[in-house]
Amino acid sequence: MTSKLIGGLLTIVIGLSLLPVVNSFVTDLTGTGMVYEDTTIGTLIDLVPLFYVIVIVGGVVALIAFNRKG
Repeated sequence: MTSKLIGGLLTIVIGLSLLPVVNSFVTDLTGTGMVYEDTTIGTLIDLVPLFYVIVIVGGVVALIAFNRKG
């Protein structure tokens, strides 16, 4: 159980440390004067960092909860 918790913690730390890169990518696409500034797809692109965090947290919870080994 301890190894699963440590693995989950490392996954969260590494994943969240990459969040500024994802946010920078989104800003490059939807920032002022950029390609998708005032478009419908731009609104969806703005949600990418939120979905990124949800997938990381959900993945770690699933890893810890559903992994039956050791």
